[in-house]
Formats: sequence, structure tokens, C-alpha cells
Amino acid sequence: IGGGRIAAHEIMVGTPAIRNLIREAKVAQMYSAIQTGRREGMQTLDQNLKELVDSGKITSKAAMAKAVSRDMFR
Repeated sequence: IGGGRIAAHEIMVGTPAIRNLIREAKVAQMYSAIQTGRREGMQTLDQNLKELVDSGKITSKAAMAKAVSRDMFR
């Protein structure tokens, strides 16, 4: 909104549950584990993009261009 760039990031913490998913090659389930792992400090890219939109740092259009689930920003 103010011009320039801002970092948006996904965070996955190596909790026992995440390590188990990695060990068992259950990659498809990791995204869900990240979504529900807020208490452990995890966040998806879309969750961070939503925070940036809500705080007025980026537009919904900019978030939608980078989001995994674009419907969240329509």
C-alpha cells in the first residue's frame, strides 16, 4: 500500500507431530498441521498474507497474486 516490498512467510516448527509426518512421508498432511499449529508458532503463507491485508500493509489484490487459496482474498 505504501510502496516497496514486505516479506510474507510460512513457518513450520519441527514439533513431534511434524517430525512424524516427515518421517512417514505424509507431505500432504503437513499443510493442515501448519494451519492448526498456531500455538507452536506455525503459520501458513496465506495466514500471514491475511494478517498483512488486515493490518493495511498490502492490498487484497497483492495477497491474491501470491496466495495458495486465492478465495480467501476475494
